[in-house]
Amino acid sequence: MTSELKIPNRFESLEETFGQGLRPLVVPIDSDLKTLVSLRDRARVQSAGLLCFLLGPSGIGKTTAVHSAAVHMPEAFAPVLSVLPTVPIRDAADWVNRHIPPRNGDKALLVLFDGREVSDDSIGLRQLLSTLNQLVRTRPDVLLCWPTTDPEWHNELRGIAEKVGGDGFAPKESDMQVAGPPAGEWPTVLERLLLQFSKTYADVGLGSDIIGGFCASERTIGAFLGRVGQVIAARVTETRTARQLPQLVFVVTSSGDVVGEANRIRRAGMQSLAAEPLLGHSPRSEVGKWWTERNRDANYHLGYMTSLFDARLVTMTASAVVYACLHAGDTSLEAPATNAGARADKGNAKRTIESSELFKFLNGEQIGEFTSSKKGALQQSTIHAYAAIQALSNTRHKVINMALCKLVRDHLARLEYSDGDFEVSHGGNVITDAIVRLNSKTFFIEFHHLSQGQCVAASMASYIMGKLRTYAWHHQLIPR
Repeated sequence: MTSELKIPNRFESLEETFGQGLRPLVVPIDSDLKTLVSLRDRARVQSAGLLCFLLGPSGIGKTTAVHSAAVHMPEAFAPVLSVLPTVPIRDAADWVNRHIPPRNGDKALLVLFDGREVSDDSIGLRQLLSTLNQLVRTRPDVLLCWPTTDPEWHNELRGIAEKVGGDGFAPKESDMQVAGPPAGEWPTVLERLLLQFSKTYADVGLGSDIIGGFCASERTIGAFLGRVGQVIAARVTETRTARQLPQLVFVVTSSGDVVGEANRIRRAGMQSLAAEPLLGHSPRSEVGKWWTERNRDANYHLGYMTSLFDARLVTMTASAVVYACLHAGDTSLEAPATNAGARADKGNAKRTIESSELFKFLNGEQIGEFTSSKKGALQQSTIHAYAAIQALSNTRHKVINMALCKLVRDHLARLEYSDGDFEVSHGGNVITDAIVRLNSKTFFIEFHHLSQGQCVAASMASYIMGKLRTYAWHHQLIPR
């Protein structure tokens, strides 16, 4: 799945965006499923398949209804066979004969003829429907599903079907008026879509009043999602581009349970910061109280700011920090680690840095595991070495960060930066720890090195919310 925020308003774009992961997004509509089941039963009784016309305006959910049957009733319906819209009318019957699977027990097969609203090839239509009529006479498990939005086109198709196959091929009952999800359920569908990108309404600057207005003004769920997608594009993607906002990557290191604690304030999958847990873990801090006030306005909501900066949170273990300092070529970093008993090892350094979340994130790898329990144990020498290095972070913060970026770059050749890309001042209070580039993307990295005792979600949350406020002020997204 792509990480680019998209709100598909048609099944085809839904399938393109989420691939095999679209199952939880296909909402079952009981009335539509019952109609398809009754058509399946009609075909069984007459021992011949049917041509079914799916009626309704564009965006109502005709294609989705067909796929919903296969997704939510797999015991009754086989996977959908979609006849590609690029297949010409005169070639469609041959295409079906070549691709139709054998009977699958008692399961019905839905053959979808989507994207064929108009054709002036009346001869080709007669040939297609005649051939399909012969096919379904020997396949009572087949329901040929033809979505239509134009009443005249539907009447033309039905007239030809009745002439070539009579009432058995296209009975009046096979006209299926698709209901689609009622307007009251559209927000739920939208919430499911947003969650695939680790987002909520607040993260995209949408209030319930805007969503309610779209539900009242639009006729179909497709139109509703289209309107929402336009607003999100304007509020997030276009704003991010127009304001030239950087992508912020917060990197927290510690010898404590840094992964488990970070997981409390970010969402799984893309390591996106989660506004509610951020505030929930540090509500009484000065910056927590400040964001609570701003959250009253969707334009200044903490979640919306995290989306504008596409802010992510990744971690690095104590081992990664220690090896970075041991291999940095800076004696002021090597000595504290060596004195604590740590030893340089190029092989271990490579394995450690490549397994770090920062490396995986920059390299575009999936960070799959998402737990709140600490795994593995650190050697005492690593714990002591990290403590010695972390104690220097107030005065040697820049050098430590340079060492970490160097070890990443040693094993990620495409990573680019210069010495001038550390502690970069943008004016005011905004100083970025490191700016790195990879594959034409630029990342503003903020490092936070915590002792074992400080390694709690509350400390991370307070620090991150403070940084987000500073960046929001600097880019004039929120008035001071």
